[in-house]
Amino acid sequence: MDAFLSALNWIWMNFFDRAAMFMMVLVFVGQLLTKRPVLEAVMGGLKGYIGYIVYQTATGGLVSTFQPIMLGLRNVLGMSVVVNDDSLGAATLTSILEGFGRTTSLQMASMAAGFIFAIVLVLAKKYTKCRSLIIQGHILSGQAIDMVPILLVMFPFMNDVTTIVVVGIYLAVKWCMLSNLTVEPAQDLTDGANMCVGHTQMIGDRIGYEYGRYLERKARKKGKEVKKFDNLQLPGFLSIFNDMYVSSFIVMLIYFAVIITMIGREAMMAIDPGLTAGTSFPLYIFHTAGKFPVYLVILLTGMRMFVAELTVAFSGISERILPNTLPGIDCAAFYGFVTNGNVVTISFLVGSLTMVLCTTVGVLLNLPFVCLVGFIPMMFDSATIGIFAHHRGGIKALVVSCIGCGIVDVFFAGIAALVIGFNQYGAVGFQFDNAFMLAIFSPIWKYLGIVGYVLIIVVMLAIPQIQYLRNKKGYWLAAEDWEQYKEVMGDDM
Repeated sequence: MDAFLSALNWIWMNFFDRAAMFMMVLVFVGQLLTKRPVLEAVMGGLKGYIGYIVYQTATGGLVSTFQPIMLGLRNVLGMSVVVNDDSLGAATLTSILEGFGRTTSLQMASMAAGFIFAIVLVLAKKYTKCRSLIIQGHILSGQAIDMVPILLVMFPFMNDVTTIVVVGIYLAVKWCMLSNLTVEPAQDLTDGANMCVGHTQMIGDRIGYEYGRYLERKARKKGKEVKKFDNLQLPGFLSIFNDMYVSSFIVMLIYFAVIITMIGREAMMAIDPGLTAGTSFPLYIFHTAGKFPVYLVILLTGMRMFVAELTVAFSGISERILPNTLPGIDCAAFYGFVTNGNVVTISFLVGSLTMVLCTTVGVLLNLPFVCLVGFIPMMFDSATIGIFAHHRGGIKALVVSCIGCGIVDVFFAGIAALVIGFNQYGAVGFQFDNAFMLAIFSPIWKYLGIVGYVLIIVVMLAIPQIQYLRNKKGYWLAAEDWEQYKEVMGDDM
């Protein structure tokens, strides 16, 4: 057993914990399966690796630059509330795991079990109706890290083997069910790029997309079209907002100018060593806001590199190993398919403002289930849900969906933390999917025990079946042949 766990630890540390390596190997193997020459496959693998490193540089820069600012806001407002942020939530998970006398090897084994079970569900797609497989290493490992302590708290009687099986089954069903929800939205947004979302806000992506479709159908019945940023021509000096990078800079300048000014120069100097006594505070704010569009450019550049190679690679894997299965990849990979970059910026802005407002109201009302959301869910939950909502429903769908995202990330995450008992630790890492699901699942686990666990697994397995029954004529085509899907579905899309 020790040798097996050591091997898993090596794989975890060198591949799953280093997503760029995982991407490189995946692209290399996939392109070999398409019968490309070895040299071309090597080049494809390296381009996938480089593209992912560029992409990670951008996401890491966004988080390291803006996350401390959002947490600084907590100190200024005197909020003694739970922080909903992955990096800070990791300390909570480690404390709980140590309290049970367990080590991180249990999380690694659970992740491996979950990935194996997920492959089985996809291989049995004729019966399970699962059309997708998440290949995003840091999402697979991160969610295993989350769920082991959570389910140990819910079912403290479990030994190591039982924990691995119980967590593994839950993760596999969750991964397949949630990514499967995003097949139609992702194919529609990318016009058949043959990939879906494999991240942390997949429920929100589908809800936003369906709400957008509802608004689109409603507008068509009236002979109108929904208003989108794509066809929004601003007059006069406002036309500067037609450029995504200029507009994102101006919006972020206003947004962070308010927040950084509230925090104050002295407090910001403690947060950011780059701000010294001799630095102009207004220019510091200017330069900080300017990093947002810079990282956005880097993010989109890296995304285009690795997505291009991954698309070719996974077609080979799909044809030879997992026929007609779509890879679930990072949410930010879809930002490059947005025809107007303002969609990403405004989605983040609406979501983050909603989260700050909800937290403030929750604190004023002294609610026991309220979180202060960190930058990661603020950015990636809001922006991703916003782009899927906007694609069909335009600006109104974007605004409503991102407001809903803010409410879930603040209050639903707070409810889950309260029920599970994580609120006493001061930090959790419940992004949209976990916040939404755990707010519902944790009371069921708490009061129904293992029966509740089985019930939830059955319900999650039933969701792809319901999707299939509602759209038998197009269900498989959505993943197999998008052009034919559009022909078959016609006005029902």
